[in-house]
Amino acid sequence: MLIQKVYDGTSGTWIEIDVDNPVDEQGELDAEKALKRMQRNSELVSTDWALASDSPLTDEQKTEATTYRQALRDLPAQEGFPNVELPTKPDFL
Repeated sequence: MLIQKVYDGTSGTWIEIDVDNPVDEQGELDAEKALKRMQRNSELVSTDWALASDSPLTDEQKTEATTYRQALRDLPAQEGFPNVELPTKPDFL
């Protein structure tokens, strides 16, 4: 059990209550996975322009951007996900 102080508006005082606070490890892991996917998706969106037909990048840079974006897509399949680092973003992106 965990003791938590809460404000009782009826009496106008702080009281201590017992709180059953079981750790939801699966819920925490799911939240961490969702956060990592959001970070990954944000990186993908921010680099969409690089592969557009009118992109100013060289063919070599487009290949590097494609490789980076594929590494982002493969992130959830990595062992240890979500406790993995995002791939290194090329400087020109």
